[in-house]
Amino acid sequence: MKPNEPSRTALMIARQRAAHQLLDHGSILDDPFAMKILGEDEKEVLQFANKHPLASIGRLFTAARSRIAEDALSGAVERGVRQFVILGAGLDTFALRNPHRARDIRIYEIDHPATQAGKLQRLAEAQITLPPWLVLVPVDFERDEVGEKLAAAGFLENAPAFFTWLGVVPYLTKDAIVRTLDYMSSIPNSEVVFDYMEPPEAFSEELRQIEKARAEQLDKIGERSCSRFEPAGIAAILRSHGFSATKDIDFHQIASRFGHAIQSLAPGHLGAHVVQAKH
Repeated sequence: MKPNEPSRTALMIARQRAAHQLLDHGSILDDPFAMKILGEDEKEVLQFANKHPLASIGRLFTAARSRIAEDALSGAVERGVRQFVILGAGLDTFALRNPHRARDIRIYEIDHPATQAGKLQRLAEAQITLPPWLVLVPVDFERDEVGEKLAAAGFLENAPAFFTWLGVVPYLTKDAIVRTLDYMSSIPNSEVVFDYMEPPEAFSEELRQIEKARAEQLDKIGERSCSRFEPAGIAAILRSHGFSATKDIDFHQIASRFGHAIQSLAPGHLGAHVVQAKH
């Protein structure tokens, strides 16, 4: 992404979430703030959603990975976790929808300063105030130490925490990924849900061509896709950081579990995975 501009990928994900509310009635992820934070009318969102016949696959994955993460968070809260860190929050609305507010959960949203500034502007335009349980933590993943920034914002490093890291890993270098996992593994009883992409060979042919064109487009705006992994490679990295009880959910499983909820779901295989891991 460009240094002083909000992430365009974050905007694209927000549009997919909003389209899920309009086309699929939020059947996987019910988000009453999705349209409000976007600040676009229904016609614009539907034009985006219908731009390509395979757009429904991306809409499915965006909604499903958030649902998987939020379900896992609910389990962690039941076990006593009270710190929730959203790495690469973008235009995420969980803090506005927070179903755990009665449990005194503290939510830390981490993202690039320009993306956070863009989000604050959208919230102001929508006349949405920040809830008291939310702390915004500006971080550049490639340059800053996540731990230092979080600690300065009041995060307790000696208490359990739940992390989500959605839509971020493919855009980071492997060094930045390892540094972030190093930090998360230093937190007692930490848990993380994140997604990653396999190499393009794992995609169906039509999606491979779309992914190639998308990668070229992202490259032009400085949001290059850097890191791809095989499932065995991800498993080895997590083991080396002390994460166990790892669950790797591939796109076939996601389509089987949630696909019926997406209107006009196109056929095709996306080489995307959602991982849930506990330390």
